[in-house]
Amino acid sequence: MRIRRAVIATLAALIPAAALAQTADMPNRKITMVVGFAPGGGVDVLARVVAQELNDNAGFQMVIENRPGAGSNIAAKAVASATPDGATLLFTGNSYAINQTIYRSPGYATSDLRAVAIAALDSQGLAVNAANPARTLADFIAAAKDKPPSFGFGGSSSRIIAEYVLKVMAKTEATAVPFQSGAPALNALLGNHVDIIAAPIAELVPQVRQGAVRVLAVSGSKRSAAFPEVPMLREAGFPGLEINGWIGILAPAATPDDICLKINSAVNAAVGKPAVNERLRSLGYEPHAMSLAGTAPFLTNSIETWRKMILATGMAIN
Repeated sequence: MRIRRAVIATLAALIPAAALAQTADMPNRKITMVVGFAPGGGVDVLARVVAQELNDNAGFQMVIENRPGAGSNIAAKAVASATPDGATLLFTGNSYAINQTIYRSPGYATSDLRAVAIAALDSQGLAVNAANPARTLADFIAAAKDKPPSFGFGGSSSRIIAEYVLKVMAKTEATAVPFQSGAPALNALLGNHVDIIAAPIAELVPQVRQGAVRVLAVSGSKRSAAFPEVPMLREAGFPGLEINGWIGILAPAATPDDICLKINSAVNAAVGKPAVNERLRSLGYEPHAMSLAGTAPFLTNSIETWRKMILATGMAIN
């Protein structure tokens, strides 16, 4: 019995020392950043930009692991159950906030993960084919009263915004047309198979620059740097309606504050560098630095904002 007690006491004494060691060598060991989407998508591209900066200039050893599926729930579940030592992180977007409502059981609880950094904000655009006669969102909605439009979307964020604006707020009888991702939804718009789409600004930039697509409004709390002439929804007839997406890093809930602070500081410094800042803006994102203390309330607010819109649309809960 004495030997058993001595072993337990020894192990208990080692736990704080191990945690301190993990914090001390934080930048010098391999860190796997799990992305819940396939390579090449917006979240994946941004993850690689941030990871490269942390590797090249902050002494980190970041490795990207793509684990797509179930709206990014597979990746979130994997990180939620990982050892909370900073070696496994989730790089995700507002789909994480949306999943807390549209899935009854995503495979993990919100209390299993903690927000560590918010690297960028993004905004959705409501866009039409450049040949569409509507020059403003008001024009489009006025025409929709006589001829109900179809709207395409390639993700949950896009669907919720389109449904909320067109069906809940504007009260049109718009028909939803789902696609597997943003690219086929955009192709459908270019081919005049749908009348309007909602899509992340980053996905719209190339086609707008080519003159193939016109953005009628953006969803965020300020105008997009990519389309400074395009009004926000609240400027386009929907006062008070501001919907920002985000992309950031989450960690297992029990990850120590010291580790989270190191990651938070490194990410904030990375997105603040002129070259990285410019790169993110060129992709249609708004670089964003936030203190560790601010990330938890930010995430809670995001989950609640999306929850209210989802319930208002009457979307099915999986």
